[in-house]
Amino acid sequence: MPIRVGNKADGDDFFDRTAEREDLWRYLAGNHVVLSGARRLGKTSLLQRLAEEAAERGWQARLLDVEGIDSAEAFVDQLARAFDEATLSGGRRSVGAAVTRVFASLRKVDVRVPGGAGVGLELQALAETPWRKAALALQERVSGQTQLFLIDEFSVFLDKLLARDALDGERLLGWLRAWRQQAGLACRFVFSGSIGLNALLARHHLSTRFNDCADFRLGPFKPAAALAMLAELAQREQWPVAADSLEHLCRRVGWLSPFYLNLLLDGSLQAARERLEEDRTAQRLLTTDDIDAAYDRLLANRSRFFHWFQRLARELQEPQLSFTLALLAAVARGENGLSRRQLATRLTRHEPDPDRRAERLDEALLLLEEDGYLDAGETIHFPSFLLRDYWRRNHGR
Repeated sequence: MPIRVGNKADGDDFFDRTAEREDLWRYLAGNHVVLSGARRLGKTSLLQRLAEEAAERGWQARLLDVEGIDSAEAFVDQLARAFDEATLSGGRRSVGAAVTRVFASLRKVDVRVPGGAGVGLELQALAETPWRKAALALQERVSGQTQLFLIDEFSVFLDKLLARDALDGERLLGWLRAWRQQAGLACRFVFSGSIGLNALLARHHLSTRFNDCADFRLGPFKPAAALAMLAELAQREQWPVAADSLEHLCRRVGWLSPFYLNLLLDGSLQAARERLEEDRTAQRLLTTDDIDAAYDRLLANRSRFFHWFQRLARELQEPQLSFTLALLAAVARGENGLSRRQLATRLTRHEPDPDRRAERLDEALLLLEEDGYLDAGETIHFPSFLLRDYWRRNHGR
């Protein structure tokens, strides 16, 4: 079985996350959840495993990928189709009564239009939306059920929706929040995505639309879990490993993302195979030299990491784009990371005004940390050594 280096990990390819799954089920007993964390940490794979475990926990679950849609109407329709009448059990209450209750709650939602004053989401404004009737029918149908909405790529969908129709996006967020806060609600929501939801909401001044959800941040593997996964994968490939070679691989990766661990292991095994082809007398053993050769080859493959640059170029406008790229270049050049004060000093040329520079720095670091570029603790640094070395080589000027 080939090593997974990009696809969702399921079945025997899903490793560990035992503590994270237990914590998430504990949160879901009384909360809705935003599953945050950088890309390439396996959030989609984790959602899939939750969906598989849901029945034994007393939930009916569906995993929905909403990346391909860009309207509130399509979002409501996708949820409704996933939770059609055949998936639900129990009696139905009067839709008319539900409409009255939901409208009463929606009158209290304060929607803020970018650049304008807060306006109340009145019944008349909501009535004009093409998705209102379907949304309320779905809410009535599902609210009393132990349903689990696992919504993947919600942040990608929301980014497109807000760009297409900001007011309709705010109405959708307002309806979802009012639904989540409905008294006696039995269903639960988990929202996730490959771009940071918190940074997106902050950019559009919509953070209050999700302050009722628990923020569960997924981190990298612990060293023991990373080593166990690598050993299992090497064994499947029937490759013995030299002493300390897997520890060396972890040290080279730095940030123990399952994706980058698998990527470097796959490249290391390929380097070892090529070594054997060149020297038939060589020992069939994965060595630290194979790992170093694979690491250098990955860095030489510019297309492997170029999407990290493209994502910023696509999403950010000037002057924030130039400021953010200069920030990353400065951190990449630093051998051991930079303090916030050091970083602010290095960015003076890009923003002379100290107050505005501090504001831009806050915005950039929120985005870069949430999307996995940087760790913005006491020392600001690249957690991924692969990404750091790529950035230093290609964008570090």
